[in-house]
Amino acid sequence: MRDETTTNAIRERAEALNGQTVSVLLLGGQTLAGTLTYTAGTGTFGITQWPTLLTVNVGGKAQSVRLDDVSAIGLG
Repeated sequence: MRDETTTNAIRERAEALNGQTVSVLLLGGQTLAGTLTYTAGTGTFGITQWPTLLTVNVGGKAQSVRLDDVSAIGLG
C-alpha cells in the first residue's frame, strides 16, 4: 500500500493539471495520454472532498484511474 504523502502529492499534481493534456504513468508501467479531469466536491459543512479517482479522456473515452494506481502525472 502506498503511503499517504505520496498519494497526496499525486492528488496535488492532478489538481494542478486539471483540464490539461497529460500523460499518466500507472504503477504497472502502462501510460494513458489525454485530457485530465480531477475536481473537488463540497461535502457536509462546506468541507472540500477530494475524489479517489481521476479521469483521463483518451480518444473520446473516459478512463477512470484510482489515485493510488498512479505513479506519475506529467504534461503532454
